[in-house]
Amino acid sequence: MIAAGVVVSAIIVLIIINIFYNRKKKIHTDSLPKEKESLRESLIDLTERKAQEHLLENKTQKKSPPVIKDVPKEVSLKESQPTHNWFDRLKGGLRKTHSQIITGLDEFFISKKDKASRAEALETLFELLVQADVGVRTSEYLVDKVKARMNAEDYSDPKIFKNILREEIFTILTATKENPKGILENPLQSLSDKKLPHIVLMVGVNGVGKTTTTGKLAYKAHLRGQKVVIGAADTFRAAAVEQLAVWAQRSNAEMIRLKEGSDPASVAFETVKKASENGSSVCLIDTAGRLQNRQDLMQELAKIGRVISKENPDAPHEVLLVLDATTGQNALQQAKVFLEVVNITGLVLTKLDGTAKGGIAIAIASELGLPIRYVGVGESVEDLEVFEAHEFVNALFAES
Repeated sequence: MIAAGVVVSAIIVLIIINIFYNRKKKIHTDSLPKEKESLRESLIDLTERKAQEHLLENKTQKKSPPVIKDVPKEVSLKESQPTHNWFDRLKGGLRKTHSQIITGLDEFFISKKDKASRAEALETLFELLVQADVGVRTSEYLVDKVKARMNAEDYSDPKIFKNILREEIFTILTATKENPKGILENPLQSLSDKKLPHIVLMVGVNGVGKTTTTGKLAYKAHLRGQKVVIGAADTFRAAAVEQLAVWAQRSNAEMIRLKEGSDPASVAFETVKKASENGSSVCLIDTAGRLQNRQDLMQELAKIGRVISKENPDAPHEVLLVLDATTGQNALQQAKVFLEVVNITGLVLTKLDGTAKGGIAIAIASELGLPIRYVGVGESVEDLEVFEAHEFVNALFAES
């Protein structure tokens, strides 16, 4: 009995040992994938962490300044000096128009080997001018002027031909209704002899760069030491108001804004009132872009003029119509419609750098007799400058 008990006990012990061993083996075996998975996850974490550190390092080294939509990148003209002078930028902006007119004439005379007939030369000139959006009427006028001044033998000399054309274009650009002798005055350049504040109403259709132009003019006035007030009368486009707010901050200018959807005339009135109260030199009022076929919007401009004249009987002193040069003859039609509603005193021609239709400047000056106050050839502050007819003509005819 004792022996049997010993045997049974031994068997039980063996069974327990076997169970314990198998369980331990199973635990060890099961843990291997987990350990491998844990190791794999650690390697992934390490790789991702290194990659993130590398990206962060690159971002730190190549960090770009925050970009505000629709607002030029330049913070200050004092901080970003232009790499080229204004004439070079203007010449670059007119490169496509130069190619359309001047290069076209050069190619014509080369093809004729200095034996161009009068009829051929004048016909070619007319076609090139029309293609550059000088317009049929103004192109015919220029052709007649060139024809009247040239002798028959001069048509074989492209230099004489182009010099006469240059002089006639210059005459058109300088002879306006108010100043037939071409003595133009920039209203915002020097205001010492004027009754202040000088109130300027900015008008134009959607997308021509009107709000940006308003901001640039405010900034330039600030650089001249003039105190500026800006009115955000485009009350239905929040982006325009925010864009002006950025420019106002840069220009150290006070900006008048009311809640979204407010009456634009009320904003204009408050702007003129504030400019008078705080002794500002310049008061710029940005209006909503409007289509020339929307009579209700066009009449709103007339209302703004009437309302601000109650605060200042002479206001507005200047109404600047902003036009997009890339729209060509459509810009001329826009100007004609705006003239029916408000007294346009000057033009701002933007986006000359993106078009071969720079001849529209000649067409507008010829048909409307309105002075071009500013021209724009890019997005930066220094790409908007006072229009000078001699610079424009010299840049248009300049050799590459």
